[in-house]
Amino acid sequence: MTIVGYTDRFSYQPGDTVVGMLGRAGPQLVGVDDSVDADVVDVDVVRLLHGDTDPAGPGFRTEPVPGTPVRRVGVAEQQTAVGSFMHAPRVGPPTAEPVELDCWVWPTRPASGTDCGVLGLTTADGAPVLAVTLDGAGRAGLVVADGDVVVRLERPMLERRWYRIRATASAAGCELSAEPCDPVPGDAGPDRLAGPGVAIAAARDVVVAALALKHTAAGPRSSGNFDGKVERPVARFGPVTAGEWAFERESDSDLAVDVSGRGRHGRLVNMPARAMTGHAWNGDTAGPRDDPLQYGAVHFHADDMIDAGWAPGVRIALPDGLASGVYALRLRTGRGDPDHVPFVVAPPVDGPRAEIAVLLPSFTYAAYANLRPPTDRPVRDPHDHLLAAHPEFGSSTYDRHGDGSGVCYASLARPVLTLRPTYRSWLTGCPRHFGSDLSLLYWLRANGHRFDVITDHDLHAAGSAALDGYRVVVTGSHPEYCSAQMLDALDTYTRCGGCLMYLGGNGFYWVTSFRSGVVEVRRYGGTRTWDGEPGERHHSTTGEPGGLWRDRGRPPNALTGIGMTAQGWGPATGYRRTPLSFEPDWSWVFDGVPGDVVGTSGLVLGGASGDELDRCDAGRGSPPQTAVLASSLPHGAEYHAVVEDVLAVDGDLSGLTSPLVRSDMTITERLGGGAVFAVGSIAFVGSLLVDDGVATVVRNVLENFLARTRAGRR
Repeated sequence: MTIVGYTDRFSYQPGDTVVGMLGRAGPQLVGVDDSVDADVVDVDVVRLLHGDTDPAGPGFRTEPVPGTPVRRVGVAEQQTAVGSFMHAPRVGPPTAEPVELDCWVWPTRPASGTDCGVLGLTTADGAPVLAVTLDGAGRAGLVVADGDVVVRLERPMLERRWYRIRATASAAGCELSAEPCDPVPGDAGPDRLAGPGVAIAAARDVVVAALALKHTAAGPRSSGNFDGKVERPVARFGPVTAGEWAFERESDSDLAVDVSGRGRHGRLVNMPARAMTGHAWNGDTAGPRDDPLQYGAVHFHADDMIDAGWAPGVRIALPDGLASGVYALRLRTGRGDPDHVPFVVAPPVDGPRAEIAVLLPSFTYAAYANLRPPTDRPVRDPHDHLLAAHPEFGSSTYDRHGDGSGVCYASLARPVLTLRPTYRSWLTGCPRHFGSDLSLLYWLRANGHRFDVITDHDLHAAGSAALDGYRVVVTGSHPEYCSAQMLDALDTYTRCGGCLMYLGGNGFYWVTSFRSGVVEVRRYGGTRTWDGEPGERHHSTTGEPGGLWRDRGRPPNALTGIGMTAQGWGPATGYRRTPLSFEPDWSWVFDGVPGDVVGTSGLVLGGASGDELDRCDAGRGSPPQTAVLASSLPHGAEYHAVVEDVLAVDGDLSGLTSPLVRSDMTITERLGGGAVFAVGSIAFVGSLLVDDGVATVVRNVLENFLARTRAGRR
């Protein structure tokens, strides 16, 4: 057995208590079983210094944290809650007959091969009493308490088409119908069938998109989950509407609002997709703000998983004076390598601050969480093997659900095996994201710089106050996902004299919303792995348009001087200095660097310019005062210009020939005395520890930025 875990949040402050959810991950997780002896694990806290195990670098390094003694705890298997649904309690019992169930349905996997529930009544314990279901062939049926099918329609429902389903039941008889909204040949009107009488007196709760529930201390768990949209579910008892749930209301929450007047509000569990187009959507509206009634559907998925719901396994109080940095719960069983569950300790809100803040891109960590390798890619890392054995650990926002729709929500409230210090990405075979960012922290510490660590989560919550007092803010290697609050804070910071060092690539790219620990992304218009459906490109959590920030008039170029231009995962290259860099105003950046080329070696893809790249472009919002000091050497055929910069397929857009495929190293001065240094490459920080000029350049810029702000310019 392997012991894995996660923490109740990613960012803490000194004196906080870290709550660790711990579980046994064998070949499969099968649920809690009290008859199985729990494994024993030793848990303590260590500071993470460096993660990459490449022998050319410092190797994996940690240090103990005084005041956090080892705790030995028992760890049992944990059950992970998978599948989204709606649960509305205490709707019944029926006071009159017949009982009627009514809703609009848009199935996405009608022939899934398994039975699933669409809309039903259950006992208070979650057992089915009367349920509209789809069988494995996509045929609607009416199922009663003992699992018997009393009615089964003949025509299978077709994929991605709207139907109105109605069922009535009483002691005298029952009837089920499915009426297509837009009939096609073969639809000879509603498919309708009558059946025998059924007993419904035990009905208490209403469930949507699941067949049955099991109530646990962590909340209800579902079975028989449905893939597809459901709109305006209604339960009627005789002439009385017992519950009618308007999904277009409160779509920024997990509340399913009952508009019957009885207050039988429901809860949406495991965060199915909200603000989705309904059966009456006509394409004339841009989003739910224009006409909420056209966005009354919720898209449920049998594989939705936003919070694993594990029981706490250990609680560890952090020392009051603990320095800001990156730490981990170290889990040791005596068998195999320990697991390190990372978290950040941010500086105290009202305490002293260092001169430098490192902004870790935790929204990016969440968006990429548990991104699994495609089937045609070799599995490079043991964590990927473990992920393959545990689909219940959930997906990244780059993945698709089982029904083909894109995953638009993600959180860190689950075991995230790609968020480990030693993890090597299947995409590059190198550290990426968190592992790379540890190299940046290691370099800063090794060079004697005192710094605080904050996260996207912190910056989003506190806004510009999170950056108050810092002379220089340094980003991680891939700050791709950012909210409006984060952009506002960074823009205010640089306009008011602060200095920003953007040491990554593909930064500040996707519009990202955040609520209750969950990031939301609606993809379209950029370089992407899936497209949001027409009409479904607004965020449910904020109502704002999704897609790229540049299409919202806030291109990354405006903040950093550069923006996403190309990607590829072949060998990285170095940078060649421009003539401008030799002029007196800028030559200080390269003091101590021999020659005119830097960054031709590194621990990530072998050089400083690689993976995803940014370029300076006035047409994309780069300020006129942006100074381009170096540009990357030519890239290979593995690199290509991003799709949003290509209006038509007009020739070779690879790194061999396209001028769009490059990293630009720039400085942009601000009126308030601040400045932004940018490098335009995810691979860049991998060259800090193999100094062929990169570390010297970063040191020169950092010391210049600190000196200018100490002199009173901030």
